[in-house]
Amino acid sequence: MSTLPHISGAVLAVLLALTPIVPANAAPPEQSDFSLTVSPSRMVVPADEIGQPRQFTVTNRGQSAIDVSTRTASFAVDSSGELTFRSDAAHTAIDWVTVGPERFRLAPGAAKLVDLRIAVPASAEPGEHQVAVIFSTPPPAGARGLSVRRSVGAPVYVTVPGGAVEAVQVAEVAAPRFALRGPLALTATVRNVGTLHRDFVAADRLRARVAGEDVTFPDFTLLRDGSRQVSARWDDPPLLCVCRVNVAVSNPDGRSGSAQATVVILPLHLIGPTVGGLALLLLLGWMRRRRRVRPAAVTPTTSVRPDWSGRPVERDPTSGSHDSRQHA
Repeated sequence: MSTLPHISGAVLAVLLALTPIVPANAAPPEQSDFSLTVSPSRMVVPADEIGQPRQFTVTNRGQSAIDVSTRTASFAVDSSGELTFRSDAAHTAIDWVTVGPERFRLAPGAAKLVDLRIAVPASAEPGEHQVAVIFSTPPPAGARGLSVRRSVGAPVYVTVPGGAVEAVQVAEVAAPRFALRGPLALTATVRNVGTLHRDFVAADRLRARVAGEDVTFPDFTLLRDGSRQVSARWDDPPLLCVCRVNVAVSNPDGRSGSAQATVVILPLHLIGPTVGGLALLLLLGWMRRRRRVRPAAVTPTTSVRPDWSGRPVERDPTSGSHDSRQHA
């Protein structure tokens, strides 16, 4: 169920729910002057159900009556997840889908069923095609300054028979090579190489396996031929480790794809002061030992040698000369 709440002032509200944003059993939003609800928030039409009737329920949960118009639009999603409405979007089903009624008025608390009809041409390319159904209301009466039509949209995915393949690859995993501490950002690049969209939501979220735990990426939908970069935060990594980050996906055919990255966590902010303190203690101990062990003082000696008579003659150690006097 997609809900467009009241927005005061200038409004730009085109909301496209690529994934369900409100559970079906969620409590209705608090009532305000303007609140438009569309259910279901999106439609997935398998190849064998194209001919079945389908409907949206549009509900006015506001306090004022509103006029609603319906239309279809092609859309694309870039690698960052930003959605744009483009007439040249790939794999569009805009020429196959019609909705009606095109215009209607809703009293406060009233609901209206809007029919969705699909007519796939015989020459359509096999695989999935998408289009957005947009429900719009005119700017509020009496609004000052810039006023923009308020809209809420729901994507419709139509699968053309033949060659429907669900296949996703993990192209790259990015993580800091070196880090002092957490938290750390992990980024995965995921590519859709099949012909169907892939939802990574709730229990099927993309996960990174690192240091014995799972780091979960936020919900996202990967369109056919699409590529997305998604990031997750690793809040509590180990204090010290050489950690291998692994992101893997499994496909319905049993094949899987994965990519890895390595991050070294080295707490230099803790190791540095510790090593410095140990080095200082060793230096102080060495200096103390050196002070205690000093070399002994050297005492001058007197050398004696005999003269010609065989009597010893003393030699002055300071002058280098000797006393040549004979002793009686």
